[in-house]
Amino acid sequence: MKVNHPVSDWQIGIRFIFVSLAILAGLYPLLVTGFAILIFPIEAKGSLLEKNGNIVGSRLFAQNFSSSGLFKARPSAGDYNGLPSAASQSFRTSLDWRSKVEERKVNLMKSGIDPILCEELLYSSGSGLDPHITLECAREQARVLGVSKDKVDQIQMLINNHIEEKKWHSFGRTIVNVNSLNFELLKGGYER
Repeated sequence: MKVNHPVSDWQIGIRFIFVSLAILAGLYPLLVTGFAILIFPIEAKGSLLEKNGNIVGSRLFAQNFSSSGLFKARPSAGDYNGLPSAASQSFRTSLDWRSKVEERKVNLMKSGIDPILCEELLYSSGSGLDPHITLECAREQARVLGVSKDKVDQIQMLINNHIEEKKWHSFGRTIVNVNSLNFELLKGGYER
């Protein structure tokens, strides 16, 4: 027996598409964004660093700091650009890769930084935008940054205030965010 429906299958399908679109592309993103802003207000807005009301960076993306009075970030294969962020795609046996690593090693030693303690400054990260260095590397750089003993102690305290613990207190190494450190150095007038 055939049942007559007042609404055709096409009309049901079109209504379903619009209801799904309203929920999945409108309501759900608004709900998740609102939840993120309530629970993680800084992270939801991009972890932005502001100075005098101007946005000068983000804690999430590395920047190239050229001043000798600031902490060095990991090298970037994508020139610290977020759009074509990428690793070098070079293999360890590549002569080009080896020459870049050797050049970075020489530059670190010229700066007075031990490349063994700061290995991450020799190699770019997978995205080329990782703003973190190890605690050991931050402390090694602090030794070079501070001219006087008092200044070194101040910078060490600053590093200790910016330590990010291991994930779930067991995976990885203790790290420090270079962007946050340099922002605080500039804000506090530590830069030489």
